[in-house]
Amino acid sequence: MSPRKRFKAFKFKLSKQQSQSLQNYCEINDITPNKLIKKTIKTYTQDYTDKKVGKKYLQKQQLSLFYEREEDYEQLSFFSDN
Repeated sequence: MSPRKRFKAFKFKLSKQQSQSLQNYCEINDITPNKLIKKTIKTYTQDYTDKKVGKKYLQKQQLSLFYEREEDYEQLSFFSDN
């Protein structure tokens, strides 16, 4: 006996115009809205089961070569009296 697949339910809202547009598209292409949504997000959900995706942050000891603000730049002068 194989174990039962467990599914998560997601809920979101559409405007009246978006809902009508979705229904019309599905009727024209002979597909259900549920299948259309699943097919659309498949590329985002199939390959990231075990991966944690997020912003990459610099470690404390890692050198930062590029600064975000202009005032972070400091010009070095080798031949000045300062």
